[in-house]
Amino acid sequence: MTMIEITDGAAEVLMGNMVKGSVVRMILAATDATGANYVLAWGDPVDDDVVFESNGIRVHMTPEDAEILGDSPTIIDYVDTEDLGRGFIIQGPEDEGCGCGHDHEHGHEDESCGC
Repeated sequence: MTMIEITDGAAEVLMGNMVKGSVVRMILAATDATGANYVLAWGDPVDDDVVFESNGIRVHMTPEDAEILGDSPTIIDYVDTEDLGRGFIIQGPEDEGCGCGHDHEHGHEDESCGC
């Protein structure tokens, strides 16, 4: 079964911004050559939601979106850096984790990347 891990930093930001009566929803935004791309949003709970819990945060997903996640772990992190900016990064099993948007499996020539 899929596991979602929320880092301490991400959990702190989510808890500090909780909207009463809303839940954290992870929503499939798009799929492309790199895989599925998800976003986080506040939303309403739905009876058939698949719910994952990590670090005191419950993440709701539609059954269809959760199925696309597959069986591998997914990590939700929060970054606030000059290079990447500020926001959540959802890292699935195929992601290399640097957040630069380049295909590390095949290398890249952008020297400004730093990774």
